[in-house]
Amino acid sequence: MNKTVETNSAKKTFDRGVDSASGSVHKAIDSASDAAVPAIKKASDTAHSTVDSMAKGAHNAADSVSEKGTQLHHLQQQLTEGTRKQIRNHPLLALGVAVAGGALFAMWLNRTAGGSSLKSYFMIN
Repeated sequence: MNKTVETNSAKKTFDRGVDSASGSVHKAIDSASDAAVPAIKKASDTAHSTVDSMAKGAHNAADSVSEKGTQLHHLQQQLTEGTRKQIRNHPLLALGVAVAGGALFAMWLNRTAGGSSLKSYFMIN
């Protein structure tokens, strides 16, 4: 019977030790968790701030691109209208420039295709 009392006493002592150790580990975990919360909060706030800055930059870039696109469209319209006026005012000159440009382009294509003589292009003997 004495052994049973000793065994029960040892078991109770062991259980108290396990409970004490378990409580200490739980306290350490809670302490580490409490200490990590401010760091995690700060990292989270920094990440949110970074994302907000990136989004603001992307919006600014999109606005700039849109504005430049509008400016280019207006410039294209001005150049088109100016070209139309020149062609209306000087139709023969426009035709001459077009023919000369086409001839130069054809000569360039002929040379890149292996032809090398101006005479062969204009079929001059």
